This record gives sequence, C-alpha cells and structure tokens, in this order.
Amino acid sequence: MYRIAIVEDQSGDAGKLKALLEKYAASAGLDFAITWFQNASRLLDGYRHQYELIFMDIRMPGVDGMQAAHELREMDHTVALVFLTSLAQYAVESYEVEATDYILKPITAAALALKLPRILGKCSVVREDVVIRNGESSIKLKSNELRYVEIYDHHIQFDTVSGVLRSYGTLKEIERNLPEGFFRINNQTIVNLSFVTHVEGDKTVVAGRTFSISRGRRREFLSALHLSDMMK
Repeated sequence: MYRIAIVEDQSGDAGKLKALLEKYAASAGLDFAITWFQNASRLLDGYRHQYELIFMDIRMPGVDGMQAAHELREMDHTVALVFLTSLAQYAVESYEVEATDYILKPITAAALALKLPRILGKCSVVREDVVIRNGESSIKLKSNELRYVEIYDHHIQFDTVSGVLRSYGTLKEIERNLPEGFFRINNQTIVNLSFVTHVEGDKTVVAGRTFSISRGRRREFLSALHLSDMMK
C-alpha cells in the first residue's frame, strides 16, 4: 500500500487529484490510501514518517509549500515529495528540498499517468519490522521509524521518530537482528542510513545528533551510505 498525502488549500483541486490517483490505482492494480490536508501546518503538526508520497501545493496561505517542504525535510529525508504548481519557475527551487518531481496545474490524467511510474519508483514501501524486547514485553516498529541505537553499560537506547525506547542486551545482538539500511559506525552506535544528513571527516550527523565514525569503519560506512542513496 502507498500512503499518500495531498496538501492543497483548494478543495476542488484536492478532490480532482484524489480522483485521478484513485483511477490510476484501479487501472494499475495498486492500493492507495490518500489523506487530504487543507494547509501545511496540519501535515507538519505531529508528523511521524507515515507517508510514502506527499503532493504539496506551493502557493498556499500561511505556511506555503516551499517553506513547508524545508520543515518537512528536517524531519524526513526519505518521503517522495511532488510539488503542485501553476508556474514552472518553481521547478528549479524544488531541487533545494530534494523534490522528486513537480506537476503543473491544472492536473490532467495524462500528465499524472506520465509522471507517476517514476514517482512511485522513488517511494519506499517495503518496511521490515524492528522488534524491541524489554523483559517479557516487546514493541514492533517499522524500520523507517528507528533513527539510531546506542548502548550504555548494556542498556540499549532506541531513538525513534516518536521518542526514546530502552531495553537490555548487546549491540552485537541488536545489529544482527536489524534489517538492511542500518550501519554500526562505532562500538556504541548503529545508525539508520536514511537519517544521515551530513558526513565530514570522522563525524556524521544523524537526526540532528553528531556521532564519531570509527576509523576502521569509515570507508565501509561511506560505501553503504552511497548505496543507500542510490536505492532511494
């Protein structure tokens, strides 16, 4: 299933796009779950990485689409973002926020059918579960909800998009049970490559935190990061 958000202040435009998407899904044998937000603030408030694809109108009252996209990218670097605009000049600016594409208004079925295959190809819909165990209880997360894992004296700390969870064990055991897309950068830390925003020297920034990269792991880490970017 593709979970899709439409951020559009005009109900008529939002309704038309929703209808076109549903028609495309039916013809292509796909499953779309579509949510409409009448303004960007409603999308950003309480955002939890819950969408694979977001259609964002650029010209909206209050927080406009471009400003919202910058705020969105501070929280989520993996969601596919498509701008809706009546002016092609915004296409250049869209690269600043890693937009997947843009669609000119008024949107037509032909234009959507032309662009959607590539757009959907950029969406990551395969999410393997991460199970966090604490005694007799366990919590199941999607892999894109876990940002990094740290260990302190056998206390494991899981930093997720919803908050911090704690458990016991060894980092080696945790590493063995994590799906692809995670990398152990030092003896205390495993990071989700999707949340890496910057690498410089022996430091990397993950979800706003700066971590040290072990000298022996740096080359392999950069290789894994490059491969992860190619797969997006």
